[in-house]
Amino acid sequence: MPVVWTIEEKCKRCYSCIRECPAKAIKVENGQAKVIESRCVACGHCVKVCSQKAKAVLRSIDNVQRFLNEGQTIAMLAPSFAAAFSDVSPEALIGGVRQLGFDKVVEVAFGADLVNRAYYSLATDDESLHQVQKPIIASSCPALVSFIKKYVPELLPNLAPIISPMVAMGRVVRKYYGSEARVVFIGPCSAKKVEAMESQVGDAVDEVLTFDELIEMWDILGIDPLQSEASSFDPPQAYLGRIYPVSGGLLRSAGLSVDIMDAEMLVTEGKGHFMKLIESLKSKQVKAQFIDVLFCDGCINGPCMDHGVDYFARKQKIVRYTEAVRQNIDYAEWRDAINACSEINVWRRFSAEQVALKQPDHNEIEKILRRIDKLDASDELNCGACGYETCRQYAAAVHQGLAETDMCLPYLIDKKERIQNQLQESLDTLAETQQQLMQHEKLASVGQLAAGVAHEVNNPLGSIVLFAHLVKQRITEDDPSREDLAFIIEEAKRCQKIISGLLNFSRQGQLLLKKQSIPVILEKMTKAVRQLPQFHNIDIRLYIQPDLPEISVDGDQMYQVFLNLALNAADAMPDGGDLMIRVLTEGDRLKIYFEDTGIGIDKNILPKLFTPFFTTKQIGKSAGLGLAIAYGIIKMHKGTITVLNSIVGGGTTFLIDLPTVVNEELEIQLEKI
Repeated sequence: MPVVWTIEEKCKRCYSCIRECPAKAIKVENGQAKVIESRCVACGHCVKVCSQKAKAVLRSIDNVQRFLNEGQTIAMLAPSFAAAFSDVSPEALIGGVRQLGFDKVVEVAFGADLVNRAYYSLATDDESLHQVQKPIIASSCPALVSFIKKYVPELLPNLAPIISPMVAMGRVVRKYYGSEARVVFIGPCSAKKVEAMESQVGDAVDEVLTFDELIEMWDILGIDPLQSEASSFDPPQAYLGRIYPVSGGLLRSAGLSVDIMDAEMLVTEGKGHFMKLIESLKSKQVKAQFIDVLFCDGCINGPCMDHGVDYFARKQKIVRYTEAVRQNIDYAEWRDAINACSEINVWRRFSAEQVALKQPDHNEIEKILRRIDKLDASDELNCGACGYETCRQYAAAVHQGLAETDMCLPYLIDKKERIQNQLQESLDTLAETQQQLMQHEKLASVGQLAAGVAHEVNNPLGSIVLFAHLVKQRITEDDPSREDLAFIIEEAKRCQKIISGLLNFSRQGQLLLKKQSIPVILEKMTKAVRQLPQFHNIDIRLYIQPDLPEISVDGDQMYQVFLNLALNAADAMPDGGDLMIRVLTEGDRLKIYFEDTGIGIDKNILPKLFTPFFTTKQIGKSAGLGLAIAYGIIKMHKGTITVLNSIVGGGTTFLIDLPTVVNEELEIQLEKI
């Protein structure tokens, strides 16, 4: 079972765990940052930085509670216990642990004292029993050991072949209190749970509790450590091993030099410094004889400590507690206890557990970078939002299956903006389409009304014309009524023309379709209008795409459409201007553009343009049917006529869109004709 894992429903894609994981043991799947057990060194950094509490540590409370119920269970408190809680004194904390039901409570610091002798012998070149490659790396930190075993096995010969204080103290407890006793280590380190499971040292400790789990057990049993009776440790008592959890504590308690001027002894702590040290060791830049290094900023800053207490305050608490207790220790008694445990084996060996992933080559990295729109070096921001220091490290993780392309924040922001822009364009298009649909429905309704009115009015008009002619035939040439009858006939015929226009608008007219050339119709129209007075200051230009196909149209009615548009353009340019007529094909559509440089059309007027009898011209100058008739004729040809764009003071462009291929309905119409 993994020691550290992800509670998926709590993971919020912040990638803090990836940023902090030194082993890159986090794999992102469907946005969830999951711990890879085989790669994890259980350092707990991901647990410490996850604000959502989405990373969990293996829970040992149930096993410990079972041990306590069975009896003869001994607690071992890590040397950092004195700084574990801000408001609980070391003595009250020991008493609180006893209240849980432990038969004995001992300090792991004695185990530190025991292994110190082995460290001293190695550091002072006493290598008669164990050959170790220099510089020697202290092996008390289980996360450090796991990292070297998995990721830099070439440094295994440098690891001090010495057990940790926890393992040493577990073996001491079994010597003092019997091999049947259950041994529970309590400390700040999640990696200790992994160490306790190792086959080589698995005889020492039965279970590991973190300080967080200790608090949970107190809560379950209703124990307030502040109210616990002060107590002291059961034997054997420790000496300087209590200083172990602070930087340089191992050297100090082992009696080795901690002088800053001593180049043979190197002390460092923290993940960042550790990673840099590893690189220096790999490149053989470090020349020291002995290195005391801790994965955390000292064990007092372990992942399962109370981080509400200031780091420096915790360090002071450890130093003060060590000094205060040391004054009451019987040195001779302590020395006898150490000698009595001399037969305990403090040596061990380490073997590689290499889990290195295949590194992608340059081309593979570039390919992945292009997928997230990083096309050149300037696009590689190295912002770290994905959890990786550089974009190239991130791309390598994607290649290795550890990361997903949607983890790049700048890429996601750009992608979101693109989607929003596309969505806005779609909404704009939809709004425009809805507006056009409303206009078409409106015009269709007007068309239906116009068709009905036309049919009802056309027959009476025919009768008026007929009887007016009959009356006119019956009267003499000099009869003054002839002029009145002629006027009646003329006005009735004008009404019939209007009715004809209404019928065309409502698509009730007939088409005389045949294959014709649109450019020929346009040239005929432009030749005619150039003779009109209103076109004398207007430059008409035709742009015709070569090899345009002939299409099936009613030439006369299409001529009328073109004429209406040309006349409207002239009206919009009373002081002269340019009229560009362009004809081209796009797929199976023929596009005809009328572009003028006139006064333009106000946007509030645009929706009314194709409505019958709507006009902006003076009364008597236009009936307002020109564009309405053009609309009806184009609709009969299964095309569309629209105002492509219009700018007040900047001209207007009309677009006629016609099919180049006659559809089935028009074919039937042709057959009837």
